[in-house]
Amino acid sequence: MGFLNLVGNSFGCSASGERLVSAARDGDLQEARALLEYNPRLAWYSTFGGRNSPLHYAAAQGHHEIVSLFLESDVEINLRNYRAQVNQDFWYI
Repeated sequence: MGFLNLVGNSFGCSASGERLVSAARDGDLQEARALLEYNPRLAWYSTFGGRNSPLHYAAAQGHHEIVSLFLESDVEINLRNYRAQVNQDFWYI
């Protein structure tokens, strides 16, 4: 039951993907880690309109620990968003 309290009732990939995007954007390392443990494929999620990955958001906001978490999860670092920017375009670590 503790796991359900941590990740809530949003077990759909889209809802969980959006939660991971929010955690990456907001710097919530605990939430990001829990969601990736629940489903490591969420690291490949991209938002509908902009097609930004959670890694795009974490890097753009300078959340270095979350960027490291994604890199440890073997996320594709060459994913492109709608502007053809790859994840590395956001990195200023």
